[in-house]
Amino acid sequence: MTALPLSRRDRAASGHIRELDLLMLVVVALCCLGLVMAVSIRGAQAGQAGPMGVMRSQGIKLLAGLLMFLFASIVPMATVRRWALPGLAVFTVACMLPRLLGLKVNGAYRWIEFGGQTVQPVEPARFFLVLSMAWLLARSGDAVRSFRGGFLPAMGCALAVAGALLAQPDNGNALIVLSLAAVLALVAGVRLLFFMPVGVAGLALLTYSAMQHDYVRDRVNELFEPKINGQVSLGLIAVGSGGLFGRGLGQGWMKMNYVPEAHNDFVFAIIAEELGFCGSLFVLAAFATFGWVCYRMCVTTKDPFLRYVVCGYSVMICMQAAANLLVVSGWVPAKGIDLPFVSTGGTSLMFCLGAVGLIGNAVRSDRSGTFVTAEQAAA
Repeated sequence: MTALPLSRRDRAASGHIRELDLLMLVVVALCCLGLVMAVSIRGAQAGQAGPMGVMRSQGIKLLAGLLMFLFASIVPMATVRRWALPGLAVFTVACMLPRLLGLKVNGAYRWIEFGGQTVQPVEPARFFLVLSMAWLLARSGDAVRSFRGGFLPAMGCALAVAGALLAQPDNGNALIVLSLAAVLALVAGVRLLFFMPVGVAGLALLTYSAMQHDYVRDRVNELFEPKINGQVSLGLIAVGSGGLFGRGLGQGWMKMNYVPEAHNDFVFAIIAEELGFCGSLFVLAAFATFGWVCYRMCVTTKDPFLRYVVCGYSVMICMQAAANLLVVSGWVPAKGIDLPFVSTGGTSLMFCLGAVGLIGNAVRSDRSGTFVTAEQAAA
């Protein structure tokens, strides 16, 4: 029998499936690399439970992330939309709890202790910020280009989260939250003119607030006057010592308490040391592929809310990766930003995998046509 030609909708659906498969492949590869590097770094450090203990601990974090991914993949997007604003309100308040509870780690109040584990509330706050902005921008319709209909509701949510983060203080994540919100708002059609006065004033206020802290001034000074024993300098030494193929997996020595936070913020430096330029190129290619695939899915998603969900989460993950890689390479001051899917932080891993689950959910919902649009919900 002669096969019937595929319709345009069938071809688009087939393209979405292939793109989602590639996206999942990239994420799985990065998560596997993160598990391997966690065992290599944490398993060799004094005071840890050894390689098997680290594998068990990181495996539990991956399992929690997988459950979050599966849940985000199957929950109806209409339900997700209803949870957006309440979730943002809850976790914005949660960002202020570390200061009230007095849990101070490395000079800042950024963690909440729960069940013997520490949780960073900025991760769920950023997660729900994307959902809230996607819903508000989609609901605005043609009014998104106006100040009251587009700029004010979207950036108001971001300013609330950034204000809570500045109270910790967490200046780097506050800047990322504002940048993420600005990019998503501009993609939705909010006029650039609205950002100019607010952006200049906000940047000046953020800079002034950040420079009130000694550790921030030290990090900025180190950027322009590197110290041989500074965190960024030690990270660059690790990157440079890897050569083309690296010292070999598990053979690096900069992780032996030379590079601070080698398992989190500076895990890329240890990847470069042990796996060399080839390993570094793999990480860069993986995140570039992630961004390209998400862009392809974003431009073909018809419903505004679903399109902003795909765009927002892809920008969130790529922006976090770019910030981490810029710090390790010495282009920006040191900041506690995890490398998505690769660092050992459990909260970051769980919500990054949840974001990937919602990206796939949004694309499938748009393709199937089962999602209730913003106009239908308003009616």
